[in-house]
Order: sequence, then structure tokens, then C-alpha cells
Amino acid sequence: MKRMMTIALLSVTLAGCGEGGALNDTVQISVRESLVVTCTTAAGEQIPEGIDVDIGTVCACAADKVMDGQSVSDLVTNPPSPTEAMSKVQACLQELGPVKIDAAA
Repeated sequence: MKRMMTIALLSVTLAGCGEGGALNDTVQISVRESLVVTCTTAAGEQIPEGIDVDIGTVCACAADKVMDGQSVSDLVTNPPSPTEAMSKVQACLQELGPVKIDAAA
């Protein structure tokens, strides 16, 4: 629901003002932050106790990969599917090194 409202708001903003400059930078920052928060929340609910991973770093990496080469209008008109987003998370996990397991947990 929140994602749909964000996308609708971004669509209206882009349609009214065009894409580029400070507005584009602000919207990109907002979209990235939203992706990171959504990823962190979803991942935090799925990571079992005893698994040590910096999910904030992983989600920031995944958000950057999702946004790489995409304009704001691209992201608004064609947001990443859950499968696409998960593939970015998996790529980041591989890049950032192995997940550590805390045997004491």
C-alpha cells in the first residue's frame, strides 16, 4: 500500500515537473531510501536467529543495483518485481562475503 502511494506520488510529481535537476536527485534519494527500508524490514522478518549479516549494507547494495542505469521515470513506470529484487539481494550477499553463523544463538 505504501509503495503504491509512493509510486502514485512520484508519477504525479514527474508528470507535473518533468525529470531532471534537483527534483530528480531528490526523488532518486527518496526511492533509494524507500527500497532500503522495505528490504530491511522484509529481510529482518526472515533472517533466523544466529545468522549474522549486516542487512542494512546488503539492502543498500541491492537498492543501488536496482537503480543502476534506471531513470526515475523507469523506476516509477516499471518498478522491480520481487524476483528481480531478490536476485539483487542475492548478488549483494555473494559480493559482501559469506554470512556468519553464531553457534551460541
